[in-house]
Amino acid sequence: MSESSDRALLDLIRRAGPLTISEMVRDQGVTSTAVRNRLSRLIEAGLVERETKPGSRGRPRHAYQASDLARRRLGQNYAELAVVLWDEMMTTVADRRLRRLLFARITERLADLYRREVSGPEWEGRLVQLSNLLHDRGVDAEVAHDGLQALPVLRQHSCPYYQLAEVDRAICALERKMFEKILGRGLRISQCRLDGDRSCDFQAKPSPMVVVEPAAAF
Repeated sequence: MSESSDRALLDLIRRAGPLTISEMVRDQGVTSTAVRNRLSRLIEAGLVERETKPGSRGRPRHAYQASDLARRRLGQNYAELAVVLWDEMMTTVADRRLRRLLFARITERLADLYRREVSGPEWEGRLVQLSNLLHDRGVDAEVAHDGLQALPVLRQHSCPYYQLAEVDRAICALERKMFEKILGRGLRISQCRLDGDRSCDFQAKPSPMVVVEPAAAF
C-alpha cells in the first residue's frame, strides 16, 4: 500500500465499513473509477474484503470492509515496547547467567515460529524456505550467490529489528542464533547494515553447527 489515497480509503472502510462504492465516492469526493482502482489494489493486498448481499429489485449489493489482516497491521507499533523491554533485560537484570538464560529462551521461542516450516537436506532449499517465510512477514530477504563463497547466503535488505539494533547490536547476535536453530548450521554475519553495508548477510560456517551457549556478553 504505497499511495496515500489508498491508505485514506482503507482508513474510511475500517472506521465506517462495510461501505458501498457510491458511499465511498461521496465521502472521498472522487470518481467511482478512482475508488474502484484503489479498491482493487487494497483487495489484491488482502486488506479489504467484498461482501455481497441481496439488493433492491433482485440486484446484488456489494459492500467492502477491512480484512482481519488490515486490522492486525493498522496501528501496530511494537518497536518502542521492544526497545524498552530489551533495555530492561540487558541493564536491570544484574545476574549475567540469568540474562544468558533469558537470551537463550527468547531465541528458542523465535525459532519455533519458523523451523517447523523449514526442512530438507539441501542447504539452499532450507535458505529459500526461510527467506520466503521472512518475506511473508514483511522482511525483504533473498538467497544470494556470492562468487567468492561456495555456499549461498541469506541476505536481508531490511532489518526486522532496526530500531532495536540501533540501540544495542546484541540483537544481531540473537537473530543469528535464531537462524542457526532454524537452519541447523552455524552462521556468521559477513556484512551488516549497521556498518554501512547495503544488506545483512548470514553466511554458513564451514562445518555443521555445534550447539553452543550464548556469548558471554549476555
